[in-house]
Amino acid sequence: MSKGGEDDFIVTGLGLELIILFAAKMNFTVRFLEPVMKIRVEPLFEQASMLQTGQIDIMTGCIPYALPLPTYGDASVPIIVDTFNYGVPCPKPLTKTQRIMTLFSLATWISMGFVLIFVSFLFWLMSNILVRKSNFTGFNLLTQCFSATWGVLLGISVPYMPISLRTRCLFIIYVWYCFAISTVFQAFFTSFLVEPGCEKPMKTLEDVARAGLFFGSFDILDLAKGMDIFGEINMFKEIIFDDVLECVQNVMFERNTFTTVVSYLPSYIASLSGVADESKVVCFLDEPILTISLGPVLPKGSPLLDVLNAHIRHCLEGGLLQVYWSKIKHEVKLKADQTDEEGEYIVFNLTHLLPIFFVLLFGYLLSATVFLCELLVRLCESREIKT
Repeated sequence: MSKGGEDDFIVTGLGLELIILFAAKMNFTVRFLEPVMKIRVEPLFEQASMLQTGQIDIMTGCIPYALPLPTYGDASVPIIVDTFNYGVPCPKPLTKTQRIMTLFSLATWISMGFVLIFVSFLFWLMSNILVRKSNFTGFNLLTQCFSATWGVLLGISVPYMPISLRTRCLFIIYVWYCFAISTVFQAFFTSFLVEPGCEKPMKTLEDVARAGLFFGSFDILDLAKGMDIFGEINMFKEIIFDDVLECVQNVMFERNTFTTVVSYLPSYIASLSGVADESKVVCFLDEPILTISLGPVLPKGSPLLDVLNAHIRHCLEGGLLQVYWSKIKHEVKLKADQTDEEGEYIVFNLTHLLPIFFVLLFGYLLSATVFLCELLVRLCESREIKT
């Protein structure tokens, strides 16, 4: 919106483009009153009263036909038909550590630990009871068996090979098991290092309740709260906002509330804020609440109604509204102060491998420490033998 004169305003918007085109086609002169910039009940009904008294010829913008405003005049063919739904915060990206820890389910991690303990115990049992060869000491101690099975799971060779047929069969089965587990782990591990993914999205009001969100309310929504379809929101604590735009922005960026909104509005706010990927900030529950129509309202008995309806139908059939919608979103995105262009693609680089290098360094330090301890123990034992 800009001011063209003392009492004249130059206004554009999705709900106005077809009206401006209609005025140019019919050679009408259009003068706009000062537009209502905040979607609130009182100024909307004030303009509806002006429409009823003949002070204005058309009330345009995005007037929801679900409100009692059309009773002040005749509603035209709707310009926008949209779904009314619960807007919720989008899932946050998981950290790499969280994603790797959830690579396998808890039951899988427990079963892997059980297999490790069970196979170690079987190696010890078969080496000490079933084999009975005094010259073989590779798996005589339970700690040796644990060390061998843990090494195989990590892809390290064992210091001794089993000598009996039974232990060798058990060993090869365990090697195949570890190979399958490590292959799956490495494949997903590399993928999750690059793109860990996101949390589980909210799909129902039960998910919203578990997340502990407040319901973002605004005064124009009070007109619809009496409807049965909105009865479930009464179980949530409310945060009152001055305007629907402020409420939706809080849902998208502050992430501590949810609200009811038409789907096009969060998309417009995302473009206005310079968000490159709308799917990261614009999310809804699975089931829409209702379908709502928006469009202009004319005075009762206006001779322009039939002509305007025909004009709107032709424009909608020709796809002009989609062209205007794309143009508006592109223009506001260009004017945005900050643009979020993160991650159209991700390059796998050394920063993604940094946790692996830290694990490798820790392993080297630990093995060097153990090696030095073994040397010291061996040195002390040799001195005791000499003395």
